[in-house]
Amino acid sequence: MSHFKQTDNYKISVAGAGAIGVTLAARLLIGGYRVSLIARGANLAAIQKDGIRLLDNEGDHRLKIDAGTPSDYPVQDLVFLCPKSQDLPALAAAVQPLIGPNTMIVPVINGIPWWYFDGRDGRWNGPQIGSVDPDGALKELLPSPQIIGTTTLITAERIQPGVVKTFNPLQMTIGELDGRVSDRVERLGAILQQAGIATRVTQHIRDSVWTKVVRNLVSNPVTAITGASLRENFSDNNLAAISEQMLHEVLPVIAAYGARLEIDPETIMTAGRSMGDVKTSMLQDLERGSPLELASICDAVIELADAHGISMPVTQAITALARYKSLSGNQAQAA
Repeated sequence: MSHFKQTDNYKISVAGAGAIGVTLAARLLIGGYRVSLIARGANLAAIQKDGIRLLDNEGDHRLKIDAGTPSDYPVQDLVFLCPKSQDLPALAAAVQPLIGPNTMIVPVINGIPWWYFDGRDGRWNGPQIGSVDPDGALKELLPSPQIIGTTTLITAERIQPGVVKTFNPLQMTIGELDGRVSDRVERLGAILQQAGIATRVTQHIRDSVWTKVVRNLVSNPVTAITGASLRENFSDNNLAAISEQMLHEVLPVIAAYGARLEIDPETIMTAGRSMGDVKTSMLQDLERGSPLELASICDAVIELADAHGISMPVTQAITALARYKSLSGNQAQAA
């Protein structure tokens, strides 16, 4: 991996001050980088007043950070986008002042990404995935040649604005959409490593995407319905059987698109159990009354399955139940 000095004059922004955004911004600061954090509303006011705080395996980090809105900053060299997937179109529009023709764009999101079919076979304008980019806005706002594909294994929980805890190892996988190992992807890998995030560069980013999607698919919507932690979900025979059925339903979809899981299916089940009493991000969102990431984690997978005539009855049923739970929960809060 190429050497990258933390003293280099490199402009980095993290857009989105949720659990992942604050974790990433804090670790970059700890690594010695100058970082701006893009936030809004009460979240921004709290961070400007008190800074950010990260509780992780290395300790309790209280950090001052330059926080503001996109119009407060010039074009950046590197922009991390850290929203919930359904919030990405609005964030992509908002961060346009930060993005120039050479800006490296790193979307740190869950689910099937809108760029999935771009950068393959020399084509940068592959088919749209309607579940995640119905009107093509993301392709227009975030040019695919500037994107580095990313998946994360970071379980973090936002306690209050600007305050996040995470006690599992921080891991990321990154890769060019066209499979090259470029200078810029190596530079990004060096930045993340310096920040204390174990980072792997891959030539097969879609394999990594599917591996993360499967982890989320077989746990997030089930726990949103049941309220179970990851340990409870994968330790209970009934719940684990549902997750395992969903796992077997998605395997032919992955194969149909010429991809593969990076780990064997059984490891996904046992790894979920070993995460402990951690609430999935979808369960956290449900408890806060926030929208669930069903479009990118569930609907997009079902859309890709339908395109190949692959049936996913259990996944469709669990998705429908999670959507009902989300809508009824939000209606109750509104009342």
